[in-house]
Amino acid sequence: MNSCDSLDGADVLLSAVPALIGMSASVSDLAATVFAARFYSAIASTQPVAAALAQGSVAVEMSDLEEGWMPAALARRDVDLQSLVLVQPMAV
Repeated sequence: MNSCDSLDGADVLLSAVPALIGMSASVSDLAATVFAARFYSAIASTQPVAAALAQGSVAVEMSDLEEGWMPAALARRDVDLQSLVLVQPMAV
């Protein structure tokens, strides 16, 4: 979810999607951009959601923005974020 304070009540959306990543606090535009660039790059390179989340978080930490926030993931009970891959490689 691409917004600040997006976790409150977000679990109701899990009936429509397998997982959500949201923020429990406000974040700066710069921190959100740094996170999104690394997160979506990892997703696009066929990495699992958990790995992409970790990479995006590390990118913000390494940027020394002193945000003090961390994104949180919510998933349905039948979904393992360690193995959930959203992009499949094309067959050659």
